[in-house]
Amino acid sequence: MTGKPGYFLTRTPMIAAAVLGVWAFSATAQTTTATDTDTDTGAAQVDVAPDSITPAVLKQADILLWKQPGPTARLQARGVLEIAAADGNPEAQLILGRHLLHGWILERNVARGIALLEQAVAAGHAGAQVELGQAVLSGNGMDADPERAQALLEQAVSQGNRDAMRVLGKQLVGGWDLTRDVERGRALLDKAIAEGDEKARVARGELMLYGIGLEQDRARALELFEAAAENGNGEGLAIYGEDLMWSLRDWSRAEAMLTRAAELGATEAWVTLAHGAMYGYLGGGRRSRAKFDGFAEKAHAAGEEGIAALEATRNMWGINMRASGPETIARLRKDADAGNAAAARFLIGLLRDGNGLNLRRRPEDAAEALETYRDLFDEKTVAQLEITLAAAKAWVPKAWAEVAEAYAARPDLKSIWFGKELYKANENVAFYILQQRFREEGLYRGPINGYATRSTLRATNIACRTLDKTAACYDSVMRPDVIGALLAQ
Repeated sequence: MTGKPGYFLTRTPMIAAAVLGVWAFSATAQTTTATDTDTDTGAAQVDVAPDSITPAVLKQADILLWKQPGPTARLQARGVLEIAAADGNPEAQLILGRHLLHGWILERNVARGIALLEQAVAAGHAGAQVELGQAVLSGNGMDADPERAQALLEQAVSQGNRDAMRVLGKQLVGGWDLTRDVERGRALLDKAIAEGDEKARVARGELMLYGIGLEQDRARALELFEAAAENGNGEGLAIYGEDLMWSLRDWSRAEAMLTRAAELGATEAWVTLAHGAMYGYLGGGRRSRAKFDGFAEKAHAAGEEGIAALEATRNMWGINMRASGPETIARLRKDADAGNAAAARFLIGLLRDGNGLNLRRRPEDAAEALETYRDLFDEKTVAQLEITLAAAKAWVPKAWAEVAEAYAARPDLKSIWFGKELYKANENVAFYILQQRFREEGLYRGPINGYATRSTLRATNIACRTLDKTAACYDSVMRPDVIGALLAQ
């Protein structure tokens, strides 16, 4: 589920206007029609004095947008933000810039979103420093720039911003996008925890659970997760419960913990429970699979888009139902047509790769689906999917080299998910890229040919030991999760 605030606000435009307390549908505010909107901003021309727009009004405008109201109320709320942002209000610049950068509710406009965030940063707004810092770190709408990202986060930390402490602290301990500095990162996380940031408590617990940067300590991790839960944050319980479930340590305890997490608001745990139920991890066999529908229903009620992919998977393999490839595709298209991005992404991957049973590879159909549903994705996801589609169509070493070159040109796209998708689309392309890197690192001296030769697998095995989670290395390095993680380095 996306990280949308769980605010309550009526959806009707008339009451929304009253709540915002700034405009009314009268002579002082124009009625929203096709001629009443600014064509550059898509906002209603609201007749409001900038000095009457208080922090409370900005907060309510943001709340209203998160509730995804009808067109009239949405344009009115944006109109207030536009007025305040144009008047130099950094809080309005942050709110509007964030919405435009991500395109959650308003139509995405990356360039303008970044420009607004830059204005708020120039005014010294700590929240904008965190928002822009994370965008720069991940390369969201721009080239990734870890050095600038850290500088922005440090600025926010110097103003006492807890979100900055958490984000920077976790990155410094993990060492993913920033140079690892465990002592500094741990200190930042501890400071955020001391100041009441439960998300920082969860972040520190997760690092300890998996032994990432910090010494592995499952008992201490659980203590941190339970403390966060006592203060209303179930995210840590969701992390621990999922690990407990997949490791087959104690399925009943895992189920109880994930249920608690979901009831505390970490509703992605319903999807995790459905996933475990489907594959027999909650009591085994028929007993476990019988629980799927109940968890799926709760996931749907919570707005968790990921459940659509699980339902399609069950349909595809015939888990407690008749297996049907065509029905699976039809199910995913229906969900994607309804605006479910997770379903659209799963559909594209399935059309691209097939499943070796009742669905054949159809890269051209996958490309067509990407064009159909591209508005559901951000620019980064579209670029990632386009490269995987190019990989799926590459059959000879020359074509593998071309895809590898396109991959190297976009380091901002790297992620474990992207690496896994690239490997599933074309194993040869994935190994071609890894062979290039292993040669640069002195791990491999063979030809760059994209084949999983003995020397290639030996280098892959050595590189695998540098990952945060190395257990899979002792199974087989020719796994999507292993290759994906190596490609993400």
